[in-house]
Amino acid sequence: MLRAILHRALVRYLTVRPRGFELAPGRPLERVLEARIVAYGAARTLYQDRAPRCRSLDGVRPLSGGGRLCGECKLRSRCTPQIRLDLFVGRQALRLLLAYTSAERFLLYEAQLRQRGIAVEDALHRIEVLDRGSWGELRFSLRS
Repeated sequence: MLRAILHRALVRYLTVRPRGFELAPGRPLERVLEARIVAYGAARTLYQDRAPRCRSLDGVRPLSGGGRLCGECKLRSRCTPQIRLDLFVGRQALRLLLAYTSAERFLLYEAQLRQRGIAVEDALHRIEVLDRGSWGELRFSLRS
């Protein structure tokens, strides 16, 4: 039920800065968030001049539609593979796109939870930003 609501709702993308999450422009950055992950999956984004030019939230069909498929796109090799996290922080629906080491950390975290018999959707998570200089890397853990 939460997934259906989230997919129909207007979801805001969560920005990760080296020193924390940007929840709203002008608001202080949050280094740690407690969030409920309601869905996750593959995604991909084509960036041009650091701005998204094309995006797919399932890694198969671009949001721009037109009946195209990502697998048929000539620019596919330039896309950044990502993991899409749909989450709630408090009562706010947010979408987070993970790439590179943050995506790897999430997949390892999800595998550890699965081995313990815990579904990602059934837990409250602590997501922390690690300052890597020019980017923020995410670390995931169960809320204690």
